[in-house]
Amino acid sequence: MPEEVFVNSTWIGLPVGTVVGPGMIIGTNAFAMIVDGVAAVAPQGTVQVAAGTYNETVDIDKPLQMHGAQYGIDARTRSGNPAEESVVQGNIDTGIFFISSVDSSSCVIDGFTIQNNMLGPGINANGAESGFWLLNNIIQNNTFGIYLNSNGSIQDIVQQNFINNNNQTGPAGGNGIYSDQGLSNALIDNNKFTNNQGTMTLIGGVGTPFENVVISNNEITSDGGIFLLTCQNVSILNNNFSNNLFDAIFLSGGNDRITILNNILHFNTGNAINVQLDFTAVLNSNIRAKHNSIMGNTIAGLTVATGSYNDTAPNLKLDATNNWWGDPSGPNVNDGGPGTGQAIVDPNMVTLFLPFLTDDPLVPAPLLTPVQRLSSNPTNVYVASDRDMAVAAANLGIGTLAVEVPQFPIWPSLKKFVNDNNPVFGAVPDAITIWSSTTAPGQVLGFAAATNSFTLAAEGQVLINLTAFADNAMEAQIDLVDATTNTLISTPPLGILLLDGSMDPTPVILDPPFNWQIIRCYSITTGLIPAGLYKVIVSFTVVNYDQYMSFPDPAGLSFVADIYKVSV
Repeated sequence: MPEEVFVNSTWIGLPVGTVVGPGMIIGTNAFAMIVDGVAAVAPQGTVQVAAGTYNETVDIDKPLQMHGAQYGIDARTRSGNPAEESVVQGNIDTGIFFISSVDSSSCVIDGFTIQNNMLGPGINANGAESGFWLLNNIIQNNTFGIYLNSNGSIQDIVQQNFINNNNQTGPAGGNGIYSDQGLSNALIDNNKFTNNQGTMTLIGGVGTPFENVVISNNEITSDGGIFLLTCQNVSILNNNFSNNLFDAIFLSGGNDRITILNNILHFNTGNAINVQLDFTAVLNSNIRAKHNSIMGNTIAGLTVATGSYNDTAPNLKLDATNNWWGDPSGPNVNDGGPGTGQAIVDPNMVTLFLPFLTDDPLVPAPLLTPVQRLSSNPTNVYVASDRDMAVAAANLGIGTLAVEVPQFPIWPSLKKFVNDNNPVFGAVPDAITIWSSTTAPGQVLGFAAATNSFTLAAEGQVLINLTAFADNAMEAQIDLVDATTNTLISTPPLGILLLDGSMDPTPVILDPPFNWQIIRCYSITTGLIPAGLYKVIVSFTVVNYDQYMSFPDPAGLSFVADIYKVSV
């Protein structure tokens, strides 16, 4: 059975010398420093590192399992609390963790925070041949994150790491992952990259082949994007490149057999895909970019620089068919259409782009679709002697409209955020406080407002979020209406009274909070309803309590109702 040693781990209640398992003896297997544990453990053994901060650098020169305190826990979901992490930090150009020999090729580094190397990488895998696994690590604030070079036949895996803010000045500084000595048979999967100047810089060439690499399922946001130079047979699959500082994918030259499939490429500062000829005279060839969602990038969806791509047989044209270009009309190619979507800039026209997708293949239709915001104002709220009469007036759009009343100084205001950018709700004005033209103590009045009609194209539901304020107390109700016949079709949970505060105008309430100090919130979804034309009516009975002593006795109602379609 492989040996285990422990760094800062404690066995509670067992005396020194107790054998707790094969190769595990209390007092002889526990060390204060990681390097001592590595030196003591036999090949194929495990070094268990407790939570704590370790100011050291670790040379791994044999096949080992390195388990941090967060071993097996996805780094992308962790808080990074130092009290819960095995934090390893140090300054050395060879890396905080250095997989330094072919003998260490099968090592595993899992569950650490690796940080603050101002001279080099967090992890250096330059000495290994192949077969190492880098899993579940937070790698941050280093010159660069991982120095990833390996040319063996066994697959290397970099998975479920959080690679963040590796921007210290130095060679290869700013990269999440950097490779310039060759890389073969590697899987870079399900990692999160953010705040690095470059996500990955991967450089191959004569004597340093770069091939058979899969980059998949990574989240790359507010980062620097991928740079490939003289790489072969690289697959970039199912990643999310969004809001990055440069091109999402930069193919710098000499790249062959590059597959870019099923990626989200949104709102990057630059291009989604940029094909150039830099740092080499060898043209790019045999690139396929298919079934991607491409939209909102600052320069273009695809740029292919003049003279950067070799489509001479037996090489193929750049295959960019069956992508979504941000608009059903398709891409705008060299400013000549056929569509108004993301641009394709390709002076040599080496790109195939037909057919294109007319729907986004990767971003599903939202389950909630904003329909309307109904905000109280004197043009849409009807007032009557009771709520039922106000509902009838709002349903037909015939009756007495409420009027705006002054905002009493101690009333709350229903306000939207100043940067509300919801395209449906954002332009609707703030709620206006309304009442009847006559304001008097003891009044009990009905108020109602109806949305415009809207279409439900298929069976679904309607969600209504209501926020309301009244001085003094209220009952509210939400009704669904068949807008074709103006028939109320509400069934529970719609069509029931929502209650708050005593509706008797005579009581004297002396204990705060008073009813007029309270904002009420309510949210409800209809049951399944068939396709059709609908509207929503929100209605209220509001009471203005009798005046108490010499206190002022204003009256007012304000509300906001947001209506959504719910896809099922």
